[in-house]
Amino acid sequence: MISISVSSLFLRAQACDIMPSYKTLYKTLRSTEFGCISPGFHETTDVYERVQAEYPDLCDDSIRCDEVCGNGSNQPEWKHRVDTVQQDLLKKSKSRVQKLSDGWFYAPHNTPVESAPDTASGLEVGRKYNRWELHDDFGGQRYSGIATPADHPLVFIFTGDAGEAYGYEDEFLPDDTFLYTGEGVEGDMAMEGGNAAIRHHQKANEELHVFENTEYPWIVTYVGQFSYAGHQSDTLPDKNDNYREAIRFRLEPIGGTEIEIEDGSPGSLSDAELFEKAKASSPTDPDPASTTGTGRSGSGSSYSRSDVVKEFALRDADGVCQGCGEAAPFEDAQGEPFLEVHHLHRRSDGGPDDPENVIAVCPNCHRRVHYGAAGDAFNRELIATAKHRNESFR
Repeated sequence: MISISVSSLFLRAQACDIMPSYKTLYKTLRSTEFGCISPGFHETTDVYERVQAEYPDLCDDSIRCDEVCGNGSNQPEWKHRVDTVQQDLLKKSKSRVQKLSDGWFYAPHNTPVESAPDTASGLEVGRKYNRWELHDDFGGQRYSGIATPADHPLVFIFTGDAGEAYGYEDEFLPDDTFLYTGEGVEGDMAMEGGNAAIRHHQKANEELHVFENTEYPWIVTYVGQFSYAGHQSDTLPDKNDNYREAIRFRLEPIGGTEIEIEDGSPGSLSDAELFEKAKASSPTDPDPASTTGTGRSGSGSSYSRSDVVKEFALRDADGVCQGCGEAAPFEDAQGEPFLEVHHLHRRSDGGPDDPENVIAVCPNCHRRVHYGAAGDAFNRELIATAKHRNESFR
């Protein structure tokens, strides 16, 4: 008969209650989806270093892989668990861990990033996409502001604040056109390469799509489909702060910049009519030219699409902020309740308007969503409010 001391039983029971450090690490990384890793591309060795810095007590180098699982590897078992979690999360739907080209990409936390669609027609205005994945699927230059996929009739344009360091000045104009600075970081710009692709995209029967960079590496927001409407030459500094002649393209959103109303004005239309008119001329409409009453070729009066969208947002709010629910803080010079129109899916208040992507808020809430510590969370609340509103107009 084998006798086992009480103390031995206690030690065994205690050991059973304590999960090995590498298993605890696995569960932690799996449940947080590598919460300690910042958004962007990371080499596996960098991930090891960050995980070890975040969880030093769970990264025990003395426990070797070949002692635990017998696969012949002599690396620490905790590193093996890091590799296993990465592979496991690849199989999980909507995981932030992705394998793109030859690198590991970690998507932002709490920021929905859509999978790249099969065709460009599947892109949705206001949605965020991984630029690296777009290039994997469509092709085109990964590091250029203008990408020209060789196997698809597309031109992708990427805009963002980072370009200012190289003398690029992009802006949405009051008439809803987009002024985009061509490529070329040094010296005078020439109508070649990506610049020529923009200039001649209509002749080449290629679609022009615009994306805006976000604060997260490689994550971009889709702004919409545009069309070349002209270009100009402006004197701007290059990356060396030397002045040069820069090409600036005027791009017009698909659907045009004006809305034609047969009789009356935007103020005379019902809420549903305002929504229909603005939506028919927005970049999200699959065939805006097919909708009666849009464009500039009829016999009615033309109005800025921005004005129609603004009229819709303010009319729907009816003098009450759709952020805090309080009445407008004061009346404007015309005696109307003063509210501001906020664009839900863009960092800048300026791009092509869509009635589904705007909402009327008081100045305080407008500043809160742009500059508040929880601005992103507040904006998600506004998006939910607008989504509920929009359902009544479909």
